[in-house]
Amino acid sequence: MIIRRQLATLTKSRPTPVKKTSDATRKKYAFYDLVLRTPSHPQHPIEASLMSAKDLTKLKAHTKTRFVGNYTLDNLSPEERIAKVFGGRIKGEDRKASSRIDRGESRVIAGITVPARPPEPDNCCMSGCINCVWELFDEDLKDWDAKRKQAAERLVSRGGRWPENFHPPLKHLKRENYPVSLADKSDKEIRKEIAGKPGKGDDDDDDSWGSVPVSIRVFAEVEKKLKQKKSLASS
Repeated sequence: MIIRRQLATLTKSRPTPVKKTSDATRKKYAFYDLVLRTPSHPQHPIEASLMSAKDLTKLKAHTKTRFVGNYTLDNLSPEERIAKVFGGRIKGEDRKASSRIDRGESRVIAGITVPARPPEPDNCCMSGCINCVWELFDEDLKDWDAKRKQAAERLVSRGGRWPENFHPPLKHLKRENYPVSLADKSDKEIRKEIAGKPGKGDDDDDDSWGSVPVSIRVFAEVEKKLKQKKSLASS
């Protein structure tokens, strides 16, 4: 009886044969296989930021993922480690930049009060907030651009020059309305001087966004559309 029981136990513990995968199933999961085979090299992964060097070594021992970067985190305090992942302002510091907080000095041009170009926010969490800072930046940028065009049109009709270092909308100004520093320069020299500056002299939306990446602009537009869609659905 004992021998029979042992044989029965051994029979039950035998591994089941692996089923053959069909071609249709392989094609179905081909994308995920490609993702697993594709190497990724993030410069600053969240896992590494929250680990000590000892824990990171253990992680690398049993994973195929390899990270590129500096992981000397042993001497950092817990708050400094969190700051590497979530940014600053852990203790409630003021925001460094926001289009609704850090506003420059406005100027009166041809009777029109033109605000300073809103600064690009540095406190976006990219989590789809109800009031995204990039969406607010987009609204402030459009308001700034509209005031700038309005002042330029009145300046052309009344005469006068656009103030220095205040993002002149050159497409709406005549040569005699240019700032003094641009008055005697050729169009080629002017384009070279203003190229790459935030809020270039041109009045197109792309130029108003300046050096902000296109992906951020698309993100702001998508957030705005989602917000409008939710408001319509609720009403």
